[in-house]
Amino acid sequence: MIEVENWMHKIRELAVLIEKTEYNVLKSEAEVKKLQAILKVKALGEGIKTSSAQDTYAESKEELFEARLKIARFKSGLSALKVQLKALEVGFEQWRTEQVSARKEQARYGA
Repeated sequence: MIEVENWMHKIRELAVLIEKTEYNVLKSEAEVKKLQAILKVKALGEGIKTSSAQDTYAESKEELFEARLKIARFKSGLSALKVQLKALEVGFEQWRTEQVSARKEQARYGA
């Protein structure tokens, strides 16, 4: 029973990291939208009137590029955490199968 708790503890620890990283992805995406809107207003203030030209202006700014890279870092981190979670799940299922097999063998041979 202690081994089951160890598996569950590892999964719970990973769940906390996944939650934080998902929050950071969503927060960063919101920050990008806000920054893009601010840059479009700035473009309008500089006399750029069409929406597509304002988009081009915003996209050309390094700060928007860096904000998008931040999202990419969080998303790649989230993917890595999900792979770790899947590996834990596979490991747990393998351990559980081994335990069932051992119990069946014990019952079969009366050990």
